[in-house]
Amino acid sequence: YTWLRSLMGQYISFEQGTGDALVYVSNHLKLDLSARTRAELCDEYLKLKPYPEVPAALETLQALGLPLAILSNGSAHSIHSVVGNSGLEHRFAHLISVDAVRIFKPHTTVYELAEKHLGLHRSEIMF
Repeated sequence: YTWLRSLMGQYISFEQGTGDALVYVSNHLKLDLSARTRAELCDEYLKLKPYPEVPAALETLQALGLPLAILSNGSAHSIHSVVGNSGLEHRFAHLISVDAVRIFKPHTTVYELAEKHLGLHRSEIMF
C-alpha cells in the first residue's frame, strides 16, 4: 500500500494505511472487523517487541562508535512509542519519520532525509 500511495502522490500516515489495509483484507475475506477491533489491532503495532538478539547487536554497534538511527515509514508518534516500549530508546541518536517528507520508502527523498538528519552522505550510512 505504501508503494502505491507513493506512486500516486497520495500520502497518508502509515498508521492510517495499516488500518485501511486491515479493513480491505477483512472485507476481502468476509471477516467482521469492528472499529474497536481495528483500533486494538493497530495499537498492537506500537507494542512490538524486538527480536531477542537485537539489544546485544545494538550494543555491539554502539561500542564500535557507530551512531544509530531509525528511518521508518511510521509516524514520529509510532516510532517513539515502539522504541520506548522496547526499552531501547537510549541506543538511538535519531528517530526519523517519513512524515517530514510525506512519501514512503523507497523514494529517494526519504533517504535524503536520513542524510540531512545524520549529516552524512548516503555512502556513509548503512540502511
